[in-house]
Amino acid sequence: MRKILLLFFLSLILQSCLYRNNEGRWTTDPAESAFEPVTVDRETFESTIAISGPREIERAGKIYVNGDMVYINEVNIGFHVLDNRDPENPENISFIEIPLATDLAIRNNTIYVHHAVDLVAMHYNLGSIEIVHRERNVFPRLNSPDGFLAEDFDLEEDQIIIGYQTRN
Repeated sequence: MRKILLLFFLSLILQSCLYRNNEGRWTTDPAESAFEPVTVDRETFESTIAISGPREIERAGKIYVNGDMVYINEVNIGFHVLDNRDPENPENISFIEIPLATDLAIRNNTIYVHHAVDLVAMHYNLGSIEIVHRERNVFPRLNSPDGFLAEDFDLEEDQIIIGYQTRN
């Protein structure tokens, strides 16, 4: 009985070393992913944070309140900035474009944003932003929709994954 249990658990452990591709077949080759990463170089990636005029909220994520300001995440696109001095009539005043941004925290008027793989600290002042600090590669790279890790793809270190597309 012990041998049977040992073989059963051993087979479970070995199965965890396999990938499942889109056809339902098991494989150990990440090259069989149905997706390939879409990347940009780090310099281009770091220049993607910008401020623009207000826009309609289409796909709201988390909401943050700091004093009279409200920040609403537009998932993976950036943050809407609203002036909330009149809570009955909040005014949408600007949009901070931060591709792949999903989270934000504020402490002592410094905004900390998850920007894909980086953590960015910045100051916002009515229509302008100043990046105070960028801590690179704090967060893991984006994994493929079919479960392959970003590390499974052969990428240069300065390449940032911004999405995935289906293989041709």
